[in-house]
This record gives sequence, C-alpha cells and structure tokens, in this order.
Amino acid sequence: MDAFFNFLFGTREGVAVLFIGGIALFALIAFLSERKTHKLYVDRGPKKDDDDDGWSGIFG
Repeated sequence: MDAFFNFLFGTREGVAVLFIGGIALFALIAFLSERKTHKLYVDRGPKKDDDDDGWSGIFG
C-alpha cells in the first residue's frame, strides 16, 4: 500500500494519473447530473414573442 501511495504522490506519472482520473470523475458526475437535470426541467418548446424572461426590466 505504501508503494501505491508513493507512486501516486511521488512520481510524475502518478500525479498525471491523479489529474486525469480527477477530470474523468468530474466529467462522469457532470454527465449524470445533466441527465437528472434534463428529466427534472422539461423543455416547454420554443419561446413565444410575448414571454418575459425576467431580464428585460434590468437590461432592456
């Protein structure tokens, strides 16, 4: 076990494995979260001309 931690934190290749693994973990979490969010917030079709998005009073 000591050799494993020494590889991860003591070598350049181990740090690269940690870095790439972190990116892969982040991408997996983002993908799963997007699927859950997509089910929660349903697309209601195209926006109508008279719809107010709430920002027009601030910026326009």
